[in-house]
Amino acid sequence: MLGRKVYLILSFIFIGIIAIALSFYLYNKPHVNIQKTDADYHLSAQQLIRDYEDFEIESNKKYSERLIEVEGQIHEVSTLRGNMVIALKPANSPSSVICHMLPEESEKVLMLKKGQIIKIKGKCTGYLLDVIMVRCILVQ
Repeated sequence: MLGRKVYLILSFIFIGIIAIALSFYLYNKPHVNIQKTDADYHLSAQQLIRDYEDFEIESNKKYSERLIEVEGQIHEVSTLRGNMVIALKPANSPSSVICHMLPEESEKVLMLKKGQIIKIKGKCTGYLLDVIMVRCILVQ
């Protein structure tokens, strides 16, 4: 009877060690180098928003967690927790593409002006009334 409890406890410890090791590996997994990696898709902010509005599930499968280069007009530049955020909003659209910039892009972003047409590359994370992109860099 005592041997069975020992095996059960050792099994829990073994599973816990595997779970901790897996979590550590996934947490420290290296990110894709946005600057050196080619974008999977090149499209306008208007097209990206339209794709999500018309076919959200299919677009989520197609664009989510992918590297996308998007071109659009700057609607707003702001900061969130110390990082720059650019909103690309097409005319006559209630939605926009929200681009969370990498910290090293801050100086370049400060030079931008509202209404300017720019290209941004980043990782798309999905759609919540706006298309969200993270780890973005300025392309042009």
